[in-house]
Amino acid sequence: MRYILVDIADRGNFYPFSLTQSLASLRVGIYSFQERWEQALNDLCGVYTVNYLQVLFEDNSFLKNEDSLYFINITCIPSEALIEQINALKDGEKLMSDSGKWIATKSKERSFQKILLANLPPITYKEVAFVQDQLHLLALHGKWIERDIQWIKNKKKSQAIDSSNKVVHPENVFIEEGATVLCANLNASEGPIYIGKEGIVMEGSSIRGPFVLGHKAVVKMNTSIYGATTIGPYCLAGGEIKNSVLLGYSNKGHEGYLGDSIVGHWCNIGAGTCNSNIKNTAGKVQMWNEFKQEWVTVGQKMGMFMGDYSRFAIQSSINTGSYIGVSANIFGNGLLPKNLPNFTWGILPGYQYEKAISDINNWQKLKGFSITESEKSILRHLYMETQSI
Repeated sequence: MRYILVDIADRGNFYPFSLTQSLASLRVGIYSFQERWEQALNDLCGVYTVNYLQVLFEDNSFLKNEDSLYFINITCIPSEALIEQINALKDGEKLMSDSGKWIATKSKERSFQKILLANLPPITYKEVAFVQDQLHLLALHGKWIERDIQWIKNKKKSQAIDSSNKVVHPENVFIEEGATVLCANLNASEGPIYIGKEGIVMEGSSIRGPFVLGHKAVVKMNTSIYGATTIGPYCLAGGEIKNSVLLGYSNKGHEGYLGDSIVGHWCNIGAGTCNSNIKNTAGKVQMWNEFKQEWVTVGQKMGMFMGDYSRFAIQSSINTGSYIGVSANIFGNGLLPKNLPNFTWGILPGYQYEKAISDINNWQKLKGFSITESEKSILRHLYMETQSI
């Protein structure tokens, strides 16, 4: 293993999702950050993240060996030219953007600070692009779907599309083995459509690309989906969804609107719940930035960021530009507050750790899983942080 993907430098720009997962595991489109880098490098990559998240990665042997390794900022968007520059690094050299942002280092060091500093003067490389933050992730979303589906199409062939479906531009539709798509409307004129292994699109559903349905995910009857949208593995999708990402194992299974949003892992959005993505004034949207601890302007349209393990009760009304932390159990009357921190109960702090773990495990059992010791340790770490505030 020569390449190590590092998310420590920029993970704060991706809260709440990077609170419980390394950016390496963040799956938008078909593939995760790590998988796209491995495809570009044609090699397996290790992951170097903050201490409390490192438990998610079994192969940490690189932290103990003494070889020179290529440490790469995972938020860089891989390209052939960039990889050539990285591979040309000598031991102790680092690559920086012309704006002073760290790209990569070749080093025998294992301390992140020493890797970042390096031993030799930096080499500047201008032709590099970064994923800046969660908002940028949504903006890149459609392009990544197109890239990912083209990657798949170069490797294998789609399954046949059942004749019961109404399809526009069938050449842009890719259906994996074991997927079921019957009596649906598929419009791939504005972007490709991908249906993952054992995915199900039920009758009456209408889908416009770019769109990805992950492994064993389900689109329920008469659902309306506008691109660019990713429904991650084991997710359940229903109602109306537009320009959004469900990262994995989450449910938005009933009527209600979800737009311009990213929903974390193991979330549930109750029946009739809707989010606003534009103000009544059509003015600029303010959103809470948890990393900077301040309100920031995020544009004219913005739905919500919803951290892992959080849930909304039925008929919830979610405000424009809402930030929802990790493991929040949310219920309340009227338009809900725009900032609901980790371990919120209702709309106030107070979701106790043991109760949260028990509830998460109950939800995971519904999909045939159970909470892991690694997940418990990460949530314990975050819970203790909330108690010290």
